[in-house]
Amino acid sequence: MITVTDAKNIIYVKAKKLAPVWVPLIEAAGYVAAEDIYSPMSMPGFAQSSMDGYAILLSNINQLLRIQDELPAGSQKQIYLQEGAAVKVFTGGPVPANADMVIQKEWVAEINGQIQIIQQSSELGLHIRQPGSSIQKGDLVIQAETLFHPYQLAMLASLGFTEVLVYPMPKIGLVITGNELIKPGQALDIAQVYESNSIGLVSAFKSLSVNDVTVYYAKDDLNDTISVVKHAINQADILVLTGGVSVGDYDFVAKACTSIGAEQLLHGIKQKPGKPMYVGEYCSKLIFGLPGNPSSVLHCFQQYVKPTIELMVGKVPIQPIQASLKADYTKAVGLTHFLKGLLVDDTVSILPAQASYQVGAFSNANCWVELPAETAQFAQGQMVTVHLF
Repeated sequence: MITVTDAKNIIYVKAKKLAPVWVPLIEAAGYVAAEDIYSPMSMPGFAQSSMDGYAILLSNINQLLRIQDELPAGSQKQIYLQEGAAVKVFTGGPVPANADMVIQKEWVAEINGQIQIIQQSSELGLHIRQPGSSIQKGDLVIQAETLFHPYQLAMLASLGFTEVLVYPMPKIGLVITGNELIKPGQALDIAQVYESNSIGLVSAFKSLSVNDVTVYYAKDDLNDTISVVKHAINQADILVLTGGVSVGDYDFVAKACTSIGAEQLLHGIKQKPGKPMYVGEYCSKLIFGLPGNPSSVLHCFQQYVKPTIELMVGKVPIQPIQASLKADYTKAVGLTHFLKGLLVDDTVSILPAQASYQVGAFSNANCWVELPAETAQFAQGQMVTVHLF
């Protein structure tokens, strides 16, 4: 067996970005830019009013001004502002090219169809957005490796973009093994349990914006497992299996992967839960064999599968935090323990029912508490590593 650190180093170096693809702008939130993006235009592209009001010449500010014309937003008229006149303008709309300022309508009184400015300013360019004052043509507006958020996508839309080049989300093949498993909603027979790992993992994938997940089921039979694995890996970018990764008589995952020609990268990690975890590689695609108990599955997903996906799509994996332990805790040495915890403010409690088959603690848990392999005693107030769900 290898350490948690060594396992991560082995896996993460294999996490290669997928070939970039174009996606519509409206679907790009949560994706990472695969190239630098430059503005094809200046913003705004014309002299633009930032107020409802009147475009005037500063030299005319003390005069009674006639209303020459108006320029609503979107107007295509080209108007030259005349001496002794004002042009009515609107927020976001154009202003005459020779105007010195826009006086907001609240500063104006109308007198017999003309206007008198009752609150004055001497600021040239007042309330006029100059061409290119927001973005200049050729500006770098999005740097490669940027995680798109809605505000950036709105900006790109304002520049005329309809699609962006991104690193795609991987296609996932999820294989659930186990003769004892039945789907929720059916009646349980003796020695049967409800299959929950597909729900937990599909939901976990969706939380990463990975929606292309195909679920397969394999019996505890070598030939059936080989058949399902061979088919699933050819349809996916990453293959995840649950159950069947230990060394029991009915554990066939590692053998099945070897049979299809996968290279074993590791089998067994000095951790609890999830000690028998398997990782292989087939045609540059990673295969994760997760121990079947729900705690093992979800812990191994968080520690190994999730960061791998984040690296593949260009994201920076979320780093753990430090928190103060609420109470003393003792564990055996030799394995790194990942314990279901409840983090409140900067203090974390280790919850009861920590066995890998026990799921009750997930009712309240919001994190995993990582305790180093060679330490047995942990004191109240001691700082520990916390991985948020």
